[in-house]
Amino acid sequence: MKRIILVSTIILCILLAGCQKIVEEETFEVTAVVAEKECKSSYTTYTPMRVGKVTMMSPQFHPAKYNVTIVYEDMAQTFNNQALYEKVSKGDTITVILYHGYNEDRELIKKELLLPG
Repeated sequence: MKRIILVSTIILCILLAGCQKIVEEETFEVTAVVAEKECKSSYTTYTPMRVGKVTMMSPQFHPAKYNVTIVYEDMAQTFNNQALYEKVSKGDTITVILYHGYNEDRELIKKELLLPG
């Protein structure tokens, strides 16, 4: 019992140490480059499902993915966005929003690229 409590306490401490609250945010408009475009068609898979003594095939639909990878300085971020995919080509420059989130000590704890609008 003591081991379970000890392990639970250690796991809880590790999880809480990684949780920092964002208290200040900044956004900047920056110019990034379209590094990659990839389209994956939609498809359906079938999974066997047992109902009583009968096994039935249950369909599961997977929607199409329109992945566009944007690179700004040392950051790369992929967006699943059909409108963006259709609008840009590989190598194009686009305006995106650079987001910075800071903790109480003004340390940068979150940095990401966002699409405008």
